[in-house]
Amino acid sequence: GPVLAVVEQPDGTLAGGSLLESARALVKAGMAEDAVSVLAQSLSRRAAAWWACRSARLEAGGSPTPKELRALETAESWVRQPQQLKAYAAQDVAHMAGLATPAGCAALAAFLAGESIAPPHVDPLPPPPHLAGLAAAGAVKLAAARRAPAEPGRELSRLIDAGFAIASGSDTWEGG
Repeated sequence: GPVLAVVEQPDGTLAGGSLLESARALVKAGMAEDAVSVLAQSLSRRAAAWWACRSARLEAGGSPTPKELRALETAESWVRQPQQLKAYAAQDVAHMAGLATPAGCAALAAFLAGESIAPPHVDPLPPPPHLAGLAAAGAVKLAAARRAPAEPGRELSRLIDAGFAIASGSDTWEGG
């Protein structure tokens, strides 16, 4: 597809040799939506969940519903202290807030970044590694569309910058 045309070198390797560099190339090529998806996969699962929280939190400058706020706070709580009980809590509030909301997607990302997607009383079942990134990318794209329906592109590039700040380590969950 067109994404590979941007990031693939003639010998079949990815530009810059990393997903992060691929994401930068996609941004330069004006393919912001694809850049979001690639950047979310380049981050650790915990960092991807943090990016989702950040995006939902920026978006929540509007007026989040109580359920959305609860989903967001539960997701942030898991990122700061990734205990499996908190991941399960994030799963519960994700469905309450709904996956059509950035906060709901952020909470889902936190759950999918946890140790197990199986119910608490059975043997752990680790989530497939790419799922947290998919949920995080969904949160970022939804946040841009909701915050700036007239020009989501500009908002998306702002959220992508926030993602790169997390990737570089200049924005962490250690504060506050």
